[in-house]
Amino acid sequence: MNRHFFTAAFLLGLTAIVWVAAGFWGSNLLALLMTGVIAAVYGLGTLELHRFRQATTTLNTALSALVAPLPNLGAWLAGLPASLQNPVRLRIEGERVGLPGPGLTPYLVGLLVMLGMLGTFLGMVVTLNGAVFALEGTTDLQAIRNAFSAPMKGLGLAFGTSVAGVASSAMLGLMSALSKRERLQAAQRLDSQIATTLREFSLTHQRQEAFKALQLQSQALPQVVDQLQAMMSQMQQ
Repeated sequence: MNRHFFTAAFLLGLTAIVWVAAGFWGSNLLALLMTGVIAAVYGLGTLELHRFRQATTTLNTALSALVAPLPNLGAWLAGLPASLQNPVRLRIEGERVGLPGPGLTPYLVGLLVMLGMLGTFLGMVVTLNGAVFALEGTTDLQAIRNAFSAPMKGLGLAFGTSVAGVASSAMLGLMSALSKRERLQAAQRLDSQIATTLREFSLTHQRQEAFKALQLQSQALPQVVDQLQAMMSQMQQ
């Protein structure tokens, strides 16, 4: 279910960017450039989330393939992505370490909004400059109408980049939330396996086993003393 939502969110964000870019194609190079930057940032965030979800899927597959008793924890950990090996090992040993989340995506979500706002400011600058030029450059009504085409392009840049930035930011944020939810579910599955199949590798279990071994040794010590005393008695006779 999460996979379908993730794909739908990605397509919605991409559709918004393509729709805005299509409106600027061949008419406003600056707006098209800003939309291209927004598309690049959106693609970078999507790529990171795709790799993040692949790592989560690999962890889920490894957990599903677990069989008890596990002969070698190191070999099992080697099958996990490098970013998960150490956190999973620490978690198995009993450390309350969270699994890593996306690194760049939270920053990119905010960056998309800022790029949309930057496009808005640039559009307003173009609009104001064009309006001033149109009003001061001529007194002919038709010439003024023609000169106002530049301010209209500026407004298109302002509102178009805002739509692209906000829409892509919202969809990237939704994809990030879905990906984090998948990672949380994988962490819960890992915890359930730690309590059963992987319990023998926890430090708590190893300490308990060491304590039991010491108890057995302490219980066997009187028997050893009795046997030594019996041997000494036989030697004296």
